[in-house]
Parts: sequence; structure tokens; C-alpha cells
Amino acid sequence: MTNIEITGSAPRLTQREVAAFARKVLLATGEEIGEISIAFVDDATIRGLNRKFRNKNKPTDVLTFPGEDACEIVISIDQARRQALNEKHSLATELRYLLIHGILHGLGYDHETDKGEMNELEVKVREKVGLE
Repeated sequence: MTNIEITGSAPRLTQREVAAFARKVLLATGEEIGEISIAFVDDATIRGLNRKFRNKNKPTDVLTFPGEDACEIVISIDQARRQALNEKHSLATELRYLLIHGILHGLGYDHETDKGEMNELEVKVREKVGLE
């Protein structure tokens, strides 16, 4: 079973709900990761990480740092809140979308370099976990 560590808080979702959802996403993919660390942060924190690791001096919604049988996922609550408003769905739904996205990156998928494979898989996983 995947070990999941969560830091920070996600409005509208308990840590237990976040961990259960992450496991549900992995089950939907049919793949496994030994350990996942999930951090919920503010825009300033994710902006600093985005600048340091991607040379982009702006906040982003989610960053994933894959490792060997592990990954770290960092999600900006501030950015998620803005995106939820734009998309007219709840913050909890947006956070779930970002968790799916981060986990797929943690499994080695990369929408910036593949030919749409990650995006297709993301849609399939959303359907399997009840987010359409």
C-alpha cells in the first residue's frame, strides 16, 4: 500500500479524504507509487519552487517532483481557488483534479513531451473516480 504524507491543509477536504482519493487515483491507473508526499501551500511558496526548479518566476497550480517509487506533489491552494472560480466548480473538485494531475506526473507521464497520452489518461482517470 502507498504511504501518503500530507502537510498543510486543504479547505473542504480532510487529510484522510485526500489520502483516500490519492489511493483511488492510483487504483484507477493500475499503477503504484511506494510513497507520496502532498503539500498544500500558498502562491508565494509555489512561486519560489517554480522559480527554483523550473526557472519560471510565477505561481503555478501544481508541481510534482518524481523520484524512484516516490513523488512529492505541491499544490497551491490560492491558484486552485482561482481556477475553481473560473471553472465554476468547488475548490474540493479543483484540488482533486490537481491531485490526479500531480499523481500522473509522479508516475512518469509528461503532457509537455508526450503526444497527448497524459491528457487522455487524465480524462479516463477522472471518469473512473467520478470526476467528469
